[in-house]
Amino acid sequence: MKRLNLFCAALFAAASFTANAQINQTPVHSGGGQIYVQGEKALPATGSMFTSEQYMPAKTSNNNATTLLLRYNAYSDLFEMSNPQEQSIKVLPKQKDVVVTFKQNNESYVYETYKTEKGETTTGYLNVISDNPKVKIYKRERVYLQQGSVPANSYQTAKAPAYKRAPDEYYVKVGDAEATFFDDKKDYAKLIPGKSKEVLEFIKANKINVENATDLQKLADYSASVL
Repeated sequence: MKRLNLFCAALFAAASFTANAQINQTPVHSGGGQIYVQGEKALPATGSMFTSEQYMPAKTSNNNATTLLLRYNAYSDLFEMSNPQEQSIKVLPKQKDVVVTFKQNNESYVYETYKTEKGETTTGYLNVISDNPKVKIYKRERVYLQQGSVPANSYQTAKAPAYKRAPDEYYVKVGDAEATFFDDKKDYAKLIPGKSKEVLEFIKANKINVENATDLQKLADYSASVL
């Protein structure tokens, strides 16, 4: 437990250091060389690392009897857990296939192995769009840190680093296969083995938007029905 608290504290310190360091020491080119300009004052990062700043009641599939106060850190890909009685913030342990479900909006996240756009296999939290047993569709939510800058002269002003929401990514898991990234309708259809033509026809006939949750649920149900 003590190690978990230390990890959480280290995480926030690292994020703060990264944001401040980009302001404190920024390379400026001068002639053929490179020098560093020291900012007068470090600017804190703006924006948010979280999909929602508020801690909300949630349960995990491996401990359904206990209600936790959680929020998702999409920058570090972890869930922060608040304990008001202890006045502490901890990190929820990551466990494969464990589902986190928020009680207020029924949003669910699963710690899942998936294949990225670059074909790399990794593990992380994915937002559950469709939980059809045959065809599951997930959304990956991400936040990145946009670099800040220091003024090159007295006529310019410093720019603070900022946390920005990246475009969502979508993944489909067919049966026991690995969840795989898809970018558009054709990408999705190719991942439904032996039924690409039927799936594309369904998408066209029903004007399916592969970035709309309701449409994706319909698409997953149809895909499962033809497998």
